[in-house]
Amino acid sequence: MLTPREQLAETLKQARIDAGYGTHGALAKKLNLSRPVITRAENPSHPVPSDAVLAAWAGATGIGLDTLTDLAERAKSGTPDWFVPYVVAERNAATLRCWSHVLVPGLVQCEAYARAVLSVERYAPERLDELVRARMERQQALDRASLTVILDAHVLQRCIGSPAIMAEQCAYLASLAERPDIALHTVPEGANVGLYGSFSIAAQDGNMTILMETLQDVPTTAPGVCELAVRQWERILGAARNLDDSLSFVQTQEESWKAQI
Repeated sequence: MLTPREQLAETLKQARIDAGYGTHGALAKKLNLSRPVITRAENPSHPVPSDAVLAAWAGATGIGLDTLTDLAERAKSGTPDWFVPYVVAERNAATLRCWSHVLVPGLVQCEAYARAVLSVERYAPERLDELVRARMERQQALDRASLTVILDAHVLQRCIGSPAIMAEQCAYLASLAERPDIALHTVPEGANVGLYGSFSIAAQDGNMTILMETLQDVPTTAPGVCELAVRQWERILGAARNLDDSLSFVQTQEESWKAQI
């Protein structure tokens, strides 16, 4: 499924072509804009075009301005359509649970770590800023819900970005672990549980939404999947270190990364 920014790019391109402007240069001349403005507008790796450009585009091609504005607003949120159901469930949840054997979950990433993770893709700087900001805004859920996070030991031993970023991330996790409404557990090396994939659970009044992480995060409320996720969660939690030992492990990893700076 296309993201809102990709949908906007495709809509702009199709509107240009349908209106008879076969090249970026032709529409640029009509709108009295530079060709790169048109090219960037149709490239989803670049930021959303300005309101003025969208209005001019609509006027020249006949595409509805409301259509472009709606897509633009959704694209600016930095949240892909396929991820929206889980974000909504996360925002309204009373309890949140996250398990990861690969990366620190987005809900507890520090900004530098989140930027390093997202920088793997070739986003324009402005677009990268939008995505990082959206990820940080998700953490507002921590002000309303209780959270339990379980991390495989390798997550904090894998260098994402730089040793300095990893030290900052470990320090951030340690600070979160001191909050009464957040529980942080780590699974010791060799336990080998949960290697089939990371997942998150958002629950409210008996209703659950599960987020399964693959090529794209896949949210579901299917009862069978929810029951399986809870069973596997309990198994992983049973193999994890207790809270004190987990915090000590995180702090040890922080010192280890600091020594490499």
